[in-house]
Amino acid sequence: MSFVKELVWIITLLALLTGLAGIVLPALPGLGLMALALLFHKLLLPDVLSWWTVAFGFGCAGLGFAAEGLGGVWGARRWGASKFGVAGGLVGLFWGLPGLLLGPLLGAALAELIFSRQGLKASLKAALGVGIGIVSATALKLFLGLLLLAVFACNALL
Repeated sequence: MSFVKELVWIITLLALLTGLAGIVLPALPGLGLMALALLFHKLLLPDVLSWWTVAFGFGCAGLGFAAEGLGGVWGARRWGASKFGVAGGLVGLFWGLPGLLLGPLLGAALAELIFSRQGLKASLKAALGVGIGIVSATALKLFLGLLLLAVFACNALL
């Protein structure tokens, strides 16, 4: 195997593993990086992967993006949040790195308290719903990331 091919494999595998870590670590890119790694690999070593594998990777990234966006909303609505709690959970995402972790929970609880005039118990229940939705979305994204790795391995090595 030539040096260039080895380098492409190393970069692809590093990007795939970084993307997998990025699914659970908020500072790193996730499924999108994994899909781009497949495209990178296909473009530089065209005989290794099929275009179906690359399309599958981008499909997983799209599903993961949708799950991430809708997970908190689903959880908030499921646990009784009003439209204000849902909006507060979404706004909470924009508080920087700490906001990615705590912002949706605090945003949902505060919006329920302030705008919906719910009691503390109902506000905390809405925040719990957002948290459950985020954890559920992360679990789905992790499953998609592992599935993407398995499809890559099967297509590249078989």
